[in-house]
Amino acid sequence: MKIGEEQKKIALEKLSSFFRSSCPICAGNEWILNDTVFELREFSGGGLVIGGEASSIYPVIAVACKTCGHTHYFNAILLGVIQK
Repeated sequence: MKIGEEQKKIALEKLSSFFRSSCPICAGNEWILNDTVFELREFSGGGLVIGGEASSIYPVIAVACKTCGHTHYFNAILLGVIQK
């Protein structure tokens, strides 16, 4: 799911309130906020879980180091980008 400019602004404001880190791999300090919400799915023995009450899906926004590409993932709900 792509996020709009307003959602990206909300995420950047929230991230800037606590994420003041240099890259642990290359020590770079420029980060790129991806404009796509990805999802991490619960592992279920190799089978594909589509959704439902019994499954767990974690929506994330990727933030990557501009120099080496090392990536952090942040919860898109807690960033205020999407609703639960």
